[in-house]
Amino acid sequence: MTHLSIAKPPAELWQTLAACHDFPILEESRQRIRQQMHNRSVSFEDLAGSIERDPALCLHLLRLSVERHPGCNEQISGAASCLSLLGMQELVRLIKNLPVVSADTEDSRQQLYRRALLTAQLAGNLAAEWATVKGNPSVNYARWSATLTSAPLWLALLHYQPAQNWLHLLTNGTELAKASRLIFDHTLSSIHKLNNALYLPVMATAVFQKKNWPTPAEWRVLRHHDPRDLDNQRPLIHHCQQPAMISLMANSLAWHWHIAPDSRRSKRWQALVSHWLGKPEPMLQPELRQLQVATTHQQHDGIATGLQLLLSPQPAIQEYPWIEAAAQAPASTTPEKAPHRARAPVVEESNERHLDEKYMKKLLRQLQQEPDSFGDWHYLMRGMLKGVCEGIGLASACIALLNKDKTQLKVFYVEGMSEQAPMRRFVVDMRKPSLFNKLLEKQASLLLTAENRQRFLQHLPAATSELIPQQTMMMSIDAGAAPIGLVMGFAAEHQPNLSTAEYIGFKNLCQVTSQSLAALRANTEKRAAKERRAAGKPGRS
Repeated sequence: MTHLSIAKPPAELWQTLAACHDFPILEESRQRIRQQMHNRSVSFEDLAGSIERDPALCLHLLRLSVERHPGCNEQISGAASCLSLLGMQELVRLIKNLPVVSADTEDSRQQLYRRALLTAQLAGNLAAEWATVKGNPSVNYARWSATLTSAPLWLALLHYQPAQNWLHLLTNGTELAKASRLIFDHTLSSIHKLNNALYLPVMATAVFQKKNWPTPAEWRVLRHHDPRDLDNQRPLIHHCQQPAMISLMANSLAWHWHIAPDSRRSKRWQALVSHWLGKPEPMLQPELRQLQVATTHQQHDGIATGLQLLLSPQPAIQEYPWIEAAAQAPASTTPEKAPHRARAPVVEESNERHLDEKYMKKLLRQLQQEPDSFGDWHYLMRGMLKGVCEGIGLASACIALLNKDKTQLKVFYVEGMSEQAPMRRFVVDMRKPSLFNKLLEKQASLLLTAENRQRFLQHLPAATSELIPQQTMMMSIDAGAAPIGLVMGFAAEHQPNLSTAEYIGFKNLCQVTSQSLAALRANTEKRAAKERRAAGKPGRS
């Protein structure tokens, strides 16, 4: 490992991720469930089977159920429980409004996120199979909990780029627990807070409690023996009976299958499972392979389950590249001293910035679930800018939009700026190549610092580049198609440098805003079409 430069994650990483609600569902889930709901006789149980093939949709249903019915978490054993609490209309609304990730996405983070969801589904199927052997907990609850156990990883893959290096370590034979320590440097208390914020099941959160883990010595015993055959392994037998072990075993084997199903580590985990279940490995192996094949058929994809790698004549590994330290966390790049050429666009005396998690959580929920509540996109954009300033804690922010011909980028919406603020005059000629042409080709973001400022702004006229404050975050937004403009957030000159956590929160807010704009536009067009039809056909409703 000495040749790898492993950057320590920001201390507030898990706290920041807890404020992110960006869990796109699988595109095929929307299509499959919509098709099912065309059948008027479809039941909650029928739909539950489809829902539980999409871990992200399960998480959305769980969170909504607990928020609507506080204290119900322990009563929920699967998607059917959530549907009985929420009703069919809530599922319709979620399926309609939630963002999706498609199988052919070109975004590398979404690709990894999608594979993580499918691997979680495999873990859920394994857990359900083993619950029938263990007898505790129920099959439904085992599937539900094991599927949701890795939710913190899904968030990290979406919003923290070095999380990809966790997968790289797995490809090089590192065990899951050690890879997690190296990449996330996590404290269990921080992850517990995130798990609580996501309302994960008790069995899922128990995986992160050391008291539920066998000791290293007990793991070595379990690798070679069924503890029931030994006279002095009562503590290990007790550990083997804990429900959390089902989720731990299922997720561990699922990830090792995904990386290299025929590897030494996969075979080691299959031996561990055999001794844990008390089932001889020659009997267990065909059952595991059958489940692996069945899950592959469900997913119409053999990558997540590792089955595709088994088709290779030689042992194969799912490779994931290493992200070098310099590229891992661009937000951590800090200027040595900010020149006074560009002024911060507000007058603000506070030396510290404070993330208002409660405000951000409320705003993100409104953007995701109730885009129509803003009325029109002007109020939505103003609400988003308030989130940048009041939620993330930046001194000021603005949104610059492209004109109809896409020849000019001009600031239209501002928050936290005085009437004399330089950025109010910000205009860019898009006919000339510059940083902003690149940012507006597709969804992209940038943290501008003193160190990279000259490189990124070199093609802009000096009069324009001098308007941009030293500490600036920017990201393009869209309404479901090509980018329509750019959101920019600014820290005051006298404040600390922008952090990775603030950058993650800013990008998450921009992504959710784009999804909300797309939903609001679609809903507005549908209402307008309905009104036109009604106007053309008097007397009909």
